[in-house]
Amino acid sequence: MNASSGPSGPPGSSRDRAPADGRYPRIPEPTQEELDALPVERRLELLESLRRREDQERDQRRQNRHQWFNSVGILFGVLFTAAGLVATGLTLQSGQEELRTAREGQITDRYIRAVEQLAASTADVRLGAVYALQRIAADSPKDRLTVRNVLAAYVRNHDFCTTRPPASQCTAPLHELYSGETIRRLPSDVEEALIIASSLTVRGDPLADFSQTRFPRMVLAKGAHLSHAGFLRADLTLGSMSAADLTFANAVGACLTRANLTEADLSHADLQSSDLYGAQLHGAKLSGTDLRGADLRGVYGMTPDEIRAVAVTDSETKFGERRTDPAPCGPVSLLSDGPLHPL
Repeated sequence: MNASSGPSGPPGSSRDRAPADGRYPRIPEPTQEELDALPVERRLELLESLRRREDQERDQRRQNRHQWFNSVGILFGVLFTAAGLVATGLTLQSGQEELRTAREGQITDRYIRAVEQLAASTADVRLGAVYALQRIAADSPKDRLTVRNVLAAYVRNHDFCTTRPPASQCTAPLHELYSGETIRRLPSDVEEALIIASSLTVRGDPLADFSQTRFPRMVLAKGAHLSHAGFLRADLTLGSMSAADLTFANAVGACLTRANLTEADLSHADLQSSDLYGAQLHGAKLSGTDLRGADLRGVYGMTPDEIRAVAVTDSETKFGERRTDPAPCGPVSLLSDGPLHPL
């Protein structure tokens, strides 16, 4: 054994372990003299090995070029896809804006036509306009309160005593007001406007404004929805509102003298200082109803104790059988406590 070579060392020794950086030192190429000293077979093996290495390097370079072109192609594909998505998004956004603008234009046109039709001479056209406004409020929630206010104004401008000539019950003597001849059902367009305007009001909105309207001796459809309606100082003398939903309504100072409120729901309504003299309250719901300062003399269907048990009253709330002072509201003075004709 050549002593200069020394022992190879056991496996796992420092001679067999890879350097810490993971790279072996480059082996110097043999000189020409060393190559000439090799046998022919060894030189052929070295040449073959060199040729294979050059082929591998050439293949690797070719593969690297292919990978680079593929990567560039994928990158451009991603960029083109992203650009397409951006263009599609912009087109969609533009289309939505155009659609929104066109839709708002259509709603505006419908609104203008409906408001114009409210002034038509025939009741059927006016009723159709009321329903058209209701549909607009459903299709365009942001216009809900605008539509409601238009309908409320329509009701205020078409009460019994505003029209020319006024309805007979606005000036009728007392004995005629009690007669069946003065009973008048609300025109269908006014009644629907009243009910729809009330239905378009939700909690938190200002109340639908029917303040100071005058509908003496009117007859509403049974069970009419008038929740959150504002009848501030309205004249509803001898009106029939049986089973009506008047929850959360504001009828402060309203004239409900001898009104028919049978089975009406007045829960949480504000009726402060209202005149309910001789009103019919059979089956009426008064839970939380504010009756402070109200005149409840001569009411039918509930005793003072039953009213006090569920409603809000105070020392100014008037109970009793009959009043001798003039009626504070209504088209006529109502001093008689005689029976009413059925409404």
